[in-house]
Amino acid sequence: MCIYIGIEDLVANALIELVENTEKREVMFKELDEYGALVVKYLNDKAEQAVLILSKERTNEFLHDYSEYFELFTRGIEEGIRLKEDVSVEKLWEQFRGYLSVDVMLAFIDKVSVGALGVSAC
Repeated sequence: MCIYIGIEDLVANALIELVENTEKREVMFKELDEYGALVVKYLNDKAEQAVLILSKERTNEFLHDYSEYFELFTRGIEEGIRLKEDVSVEKLWEQFRGYLSVDVMLAFIDKVSVGALGVSAC
């Protein structure tokens, strides 16, 4: 069975880790790319076939569909996604983590994976 990881799961889980561990409410696309690659590597190393489903079109759809949660921002020449001020990490947990399998959840919270976001291992 192949595990497909979309932009919505990648962004939400990155921001959950960032808010819970650093109180940072934004993530750059460059960080998301590295985080996603490490999540997939974690799963592949556990004999799970996983792929990221990312594209500019999917990102635009995601930003439209989840506009009550997230917004695009620019810092210099880099872009990222920011968690809106009125959205709590509890809301993200309810919306984006409740349905994840244990293996996928472990990949999203793995110390190597979250290291790509600048989160130190506990």
